Amino acid sequence: MSEVIDWPVDLIPSDMGLGLETMTRTFESPWTGSVQTADSPGAKVVMQVTFRNLPADKARRLEALIFSLDGQRGRVRMWDFAARLVGSPQPVHGAPIVTEALAMRTSLTSRGWAPNTLVLRLGDWVQVGDELKRVIADVTSDLSGAALIRVAPMLRANHPSGTPLVVDRPCGVFRIKDDKAATFNRVPGVFTDVSLSFTEAFYP
Repeated sequence: MSEVIDWPVDLIPSDMGLGLETMTRTFESPWTGSVQTADSPGAKVVMQVTFRNLPADKARRLEALIFSLDGQRGRVRMWDFAARLVGSPQPVHGAPIVTEALAMRTSLTSRGWAPNTLVLRLGDWVQVGDELKRVIADVTSDLSGAALIRVAPMLRANHPSGTPLVVDRPCGVFRIKDDKAATFNRVPGVFTDVSLSFTEAFYP
């Protein structure tokens, strides 16, 4: 198992793209034209980050990080940089943990929230184990601090009761998307530009 590196909190890209790479398959009947779609718990968050005009000290650190990943072999823990979660983390209402989170489900039950509170909003992120999930409906806790959380994509693994939910800066485990060389374009000793593509890694 590869060591998972934490992305430095001060290396924030100038631009980023974020999307979902799904594992759905579509089957169309040649006789009736009816269509069936099958899905599986293999959807991945994909991310492209672009750095422009990086000063020399940050460029050296970023180059060292990318070299240490050694292509697709390495793993790095990343978050949605566009959400500004370093300076403005998502609020945490309580100390939430998993009650039940089962593979191939698009919802999980949780507890430990502040009672009777809007604890997550549509579009927020939540981290379950090493899985990064988008919240797809507002979440309000009940009087006991329990809450049902609807997420996408579906859970890939079972997570035991008591697993902490990360809300302030949820992360996922990513790898470089392919083994093509990442080219750092630079004016020596001045500024560096680079674009990097990552995809979620299911098994660190």
